[in-house]
Amino acid sequence: MSGSLSRKLLGMTVALSFLTSACGSGEEKSVAPQAIPVKLQTLETATVIDSSEYVGILEARGRVSLSPQINGRILRIFVQQGDTVKQGQPIAELEPTQQQEQVNAATAQVNVEKARLGQTQAEYQAAEAEKARTAAELERVRADVEDAKAQLALAKVNHERSAFLVKQGVNPKQDLDDKVRDLESSKAQLNAREKALQAARESLHAAEKRVEQALANIDAQKAAVAQAEGQLGAISQELDRNTIVAPIDGIVASFDQKKVGDIINSGEQLTTITDDRVFEVNINIPTEYRSRLRVGLPVEIIKEDGSEGVKGKVTYIAPLVEQNTQSILAKVTFDSDGSLRDREYVRVQVNWDEKPGVLIPTTAVSTLGGQKFVFVAAREESKNGEQLLVAKQKPIQVGNIQGQAYQVFSGVKAGDRVAVSRILDLQDGTPIAEESLTSEKTIKP
Repeated sequence: MSGSLSRKLLGMTVALSFLTSACGSGEEKSVAPQAIPVKLQTLETATVIDSSEYVGILEARGRVSLSPQINGRILRIFVQQGDTVKQGQPIAELEPTQQQEQVNAATAQVNVEKARLGQTQAEYQAAEAEKARTAAELERVRADVEDAKAQLALAKVNHERSAFLVKQGVNPKQDLDDKVRDLESSKAQLNAREKALQAARESLHAAEKRVEQALANIDAQKAAVAQAEGQLGAISQELDRNTIVAPIDGIVASFDQKKVGDIINSGEQLTTITDDRVFEVNINIPTEYRSRLRVGLPVEIIKEDGSEGVKGKVTYIAPLVEQNTQSILAKVTFDSDGSLRDREYVRVQVNWDEKPGVLIPTTAVSTLGGQKFVFVAAREESKNGEQLLVAKQKPIQVGNIQGQAYQVFSGVKAGDRVAVSRILDLQDGTPIAEESLTSEKTIKP
């Protein structure tokens, strides 16, 4: 009986000793926490840009409304919406019915005026011929007058001789009577010829007046012809305007539902053409930046994903401050790379200054209570003397977002390695394992 009890007590003692030994061994060999695999990125010195963002609407520098200069029916449309055209390229053609009728009428009027000019020129030639004839007649009558004067002088001599001879009784009185009759006849003939001479002079003067009038008529008719031809030329230009051409290089917009066969009036918009090579954006800069605002300041468009887009520069600064907004109007010009569209709403970034600094990926930053943190990889020694890689939570002060990174003012420095993955699984001191070497991947400005 006593032997059996002794054996039971010995077994219980051994069992208790085993359990105690087992518990002691468990306290000495606790299981270490498992490291979380994360991606690390080494921070390097980068160019930090001091910038401000604004919004605006892109406006193509070259945009024209295309309208006909005459009324007419659309005969042909040579291009389609979206086509790229060159200056002077035909866009559409109108049927110039009314203008053609006007051209025909103007042409007929030119022909009428030219016919009248021919008639006045013929009248001038007739007047010149009449003037020449009357001039010749004047010379002939003048010769007759001289001849009559000679005849009268001879008649006077004969009369005086006959009177002397009759008085001397040499010739009969009949002879004297004949000489008296001849003298009177010579006087009458001279008188008649002098009247004819006066008439010839008056005829020549009248002929000269008719020549002058004919010349004046020719000048007036030439003016009438020139006026008619001018009207024809002007109307012909209207006829030439039935073809609508592109005034600039650019892209054709929609035709506002206009199609072949439709009537379009002078000045009515057919379509627009936009030169998409250069765009402008007007932005309002607060007056606090006026000392930093200057022509040539670099500006870039921010894409929807936050990346950098087309680069431009400030090309104009308004001389006056807008009182209502206390801002200064600045015009920014961009040379398009083909991605910009007229009247597109865009965000632009004005780059005031550049300096060396540190950029940290946005994927590495977490926010807690308004404070931003990052996890920096650090080496720590475990209780058993092993070197562990742990995540140390550090508060940071950041500035603007630049590309896909924050500008860092304090908290980290170049050379630090920060976690850029699984940051929501990390706490201060969490063991980590580097998932892949990423020291080559650095943030670029």
